[in-house]
Amino acid sequence: MQWLKSLLGLRDDYTDLFLPVPPNPAQDALAAIDDLSRAMKNHQGAVETCSALGNLYRMRGELDRAIQMRSSLLQRPDLDREDQARIWFELGRDYSRAGILDRAHEALLRCREIGGDIPALELELALLHAKGGDFMAASRQYAKMGHAPQAAHYLVRAAASGDATDLGLLAEAREIYPASPEAWLEGIMHQIRREDWDEVVSLLDQGLGVVGPHLGFVLLDPLLDFDDPATPVKAILPADSLDALLAVIDRHPPDLSSLYCAGCLLRAHGRVEEAKTWQEKALLLNPAYWPARLELLTMSLPEQRMTPVFTLQLDFLLHRAREAKRFVCGRCGLKRGQIFFCCPKCLSWHSITIRQLLSDEAS
Repeated sequence: MQWLKSLLGLRDDYTDLFLPVPPNPAQDALAAIDDLSRAMKNHQGAVETCSALGNLYRMRGELDRAIQMRSSLLQRPDLDREDQARIWFELGRDYSRAGILDRAHEALLRCREIGGDIPALELELALLHAKGGDFMAASRQYAKMGHAPQAAHYLVRAAASGDATDLGLLAEAREIYPASPEAWLEGIMHQIRREDWDEVVSLLDQGLGVVGPHLGFVLLDPLLDFDDPATPVKAILPADSLDALLAVIDRHPPDLSSLYCAGCLLRAHGRVEEAKTWQEKALLLNPAYWPARLELLTMSLPEQRMTPVFTLQLDFLLHRAREAKRFVCGRCGLKRGQIFFCCPKCLSWHSITIRQLLSDEAS
């Protein structure tokens, strides 16, 4: 470094000129686009160069330019079949990103005609069917690829898309993927709407035994009302079905979310001392589990003597704590307030977990 500064006649206070510059993805993309554009002008634009430039345009959201470039490429007489298939594939992705789904479908089918079935193309077709709301086609496409969880998911979406739930499609979804939390949840929701509580408890018993403890909370969540963050949770399940549900929860391996849910249901029905016991069971599994601590704190408040100012401040803190997003993706850490089956950020399936630490950064 010193010899370089001497050669250039720089003083010591210019040292910062040689420090690493933080990367700027946007500037890097622009530089790549400029370099590729010059290469096209100077060398008539090799197919690979044009394709890379089109991908950069799409990455920057300049979809009209990406589509125009691919369409121009397809007019070239020197393209072999492999290049044609690749360009049609990328053009289909451009149209899909732009929301022009019919042209995206045509482009992807053209790619299949030329290049045959390839995994990336089949996946893109499945995503396109799902984006267009053709859940049956999406399910069949995923089943063709051997992706059972996704095939079952879109079969459930198809079952729930009409005025009434199609129980036949739900049964088919559970046959394709027995551990599908979506299929069990939709069945439970259907029975809740019918107020057939015996069937609700029966489905919960079966579903908890199949989906596993790591996703059991998905099936229990509709029994509690979290809609109003200003108040503690309320019970959807009626009091005369509560003991049957508690017996079901007790039969399955202990899990934070099921113990917490049982405690919330008990408190909602006025069985406070039992509720405390269930929340304390949850804390034995994880002392840092904040939802159980929040419930225990709420239940202990009537026993405390507090000044009006302290009560006001505590109410504010409890309200904010109840507003915290309850679910997190176990892969990327995305936080959400509602149940999700495919993470909207990293696109991983069934990675949802209960957010256990309130100190986690929200996202």
